[in-house]
Amino acid sequence: MFLGALPILLILFFTGKRDTPLDARALLSGALVGSAMMLYSIAITETTVVRSVLLFYLAPAWAIAIECMFMGRRFHPINALAFLFAGIGVVFIFRGEVTLSDWNSGDSMALTSGLCWAVGSTLVFTGKDIGARTLSLFACTAAFVVGLLLTLFYGHALPTPSEPIYAAQLLTVSGAFYIAPVLIATLWSARRVNPTTLAFLLTGEIISGLATSAWFLSEPFGWPELIGATLVMSAALVEVFAPKTANNIN
Repeated sequence: MFLGALPILLILFFTGKRDTPLDARALLSGALVGSAMMLYSIAITETTVVRSVLLFYLAPAWAIAIECMFMGRRFHPINALAFLFAGIGVVFIFRGEVTLSDWNSGDSMALTSGLCWAVGSTLVFTGKDIGARTLSLFACTAAFVVGLLLTLFYGHALPTPSEPIYAAQLLTVSGAFYIAPVLIATLWSARRVNPTTLAFLLTGEIISGLATSAWFLSEPFGWPELIGATLVMSAALVEVFAPKTANNIN
């Protein structure tokens, strides 16, 4: 899908105007966002959808920490509550069995993807405005490269399509008309919305991810997952209820 998005983003890159010169920080910001998206996607094949979605959406907590440590945000007690909710939520998601034996590579990728997203979106927000289309090209390229590297390790577990030509056509169209516009819209927003708020706005996927995993995949979803999901979403919602003085970024 990311490969299918590349031609569209390349055309937009070479036909658009770029008033701000590119630099390493801009390249890194796009690369981290793209890596986060690919790590998240592969994580779903290596662990349950519930665990991958909720571990990724610890991103709002990471974003709060980054804003407080590096962006001059005032830390407020309600922010500590967000970290507490997120931590307890993870314990419930894993049904109290948070051990190395229960932890798998998919969980690690989901957690890492959330960290990459928080750092990447912070760099986008605080860096030079090189344009959402340019950032999207960097993100898409990084996602494609990370996907190729991960395929070397996890390719054996990926399903082989019975009609590879049809599958390739479908993925190309999906990349051009879904991935490309979503990347541009998301990175355009990342320039205008602080990282914590952006992460919060994306947590609606928690609801759809949990519902569809239980419905289509028959993944286990009982009261521990429900409580864990509620706590993780509550950690994200702290941005809405936090006092205005806690949200000021210098």
